[in-house]
Amino acid sequence: MVVRMRIYKAEDRDHAGSDAVFYKLVKPVHERHGAQFLGRYRDEGGRVIVLWGYDSKEALDQIQAEVARDPETILNRQERMTSGLHGCAYEEFILHSTEPER
Repeated sequence: MVVRMRIYKAEDRDHAGSDAVFYKLVKPVHERHGAQFLGRYRDEGGRVIVLWGYDSKEALDQIQAEVARDPETILNRQERMTSGLHGCAYEEFILHSTEPER
């Protein structure tokens, strides 16, 4: 499994609004295309950490491309952009398991 971790520097954002938009508009589209939602967390400083699981780096790339082309993603772009969900700086890490294969 490959994990994509994004850390959003969203200290001054409307967290309730962005949380609602994430769970209503973002999460379902990613899951529909095969991403495994692992969690969404906020630290004491207001940063938001989102974790997604994929079978491989290739699957991650394919799913991301499909999500970007999804009609629902395109239709809801403006709502995502104005909700505080998008448009803030983030760091992204692609994490590979250190567990030995069985």
